[in-house]
Amino acid sequence: MITQHIRLFVAVVTLALLCGCSSAPATRFYILTPVAQAPLARPQVSADRAAVPVALVIKDVRLPQYLDRSQIVTRSDGHRLQMSEFEQWGGNLREDMTRVLAVNLGQLLESDRVIAVPYTVRLTPDYRLEVEVYRFEREAGGRVILSARWWIARGADATLIASHEASFSGVPLGEKSSYEMLVNSMSAVYGELAQAIARSIRSSEAVGS
Repeated sequence: MITQHIRLFVAVVTLALLCGCSSAPATRFYILTPVAQAPLARPQVSADRAAVPVALVIKDVRLPQYLDRSQIVTRSDGHRLQMSEFEQWGGNLREDMTRVLAVNLGQLLESDRVIAVPYTVRLTPDYRLEVEVYRFEREAGGRVILSARWWIARGADATLIASHEASFSGVPLGEKSSYEMLVNSMSAVYGELAQAIARSIRSSEAVGS
């Protein structure tokens, strides 16, 4: 009799656990995507240089610790962050941002020689790029805010030749906007950063011509 009661108790507990698990929301995963962008005009350079697309190595894209996680982070007010347990990045955000930046810059610079470390191809870069992201999330007002600084160094000897800082913001998102809309806005704003970096590189080309 006692054994039957134990079996019944175990069955009830197991059923309760299964019901609890089945009612939990499903986790959804997202990735940033490159955005289609028109190439930037190249400055006047010598004919031999014009025939060769710029070679660029992305050394690093650094994130603040609060962003370097699987959960998608939003900001509810000036100092409070919210981290969604069921809306997450499909991979490592920092690595994904590096990949997308390489694709965006490749389009903008019309170059198939934009790569990120570590790389296995034999390449002598014209420039090396580092990016430090300070903020990259939706703020309480509904806009995606991206603040970053980037450094461009000469490929031959790593001499710093340019350093810039800028902030970008997306279109306002409504209160009922989905996380898919949020990630789309983040991809668009991240594309604006790529445009600013590409302009910096074109300016460096003009100075070095």
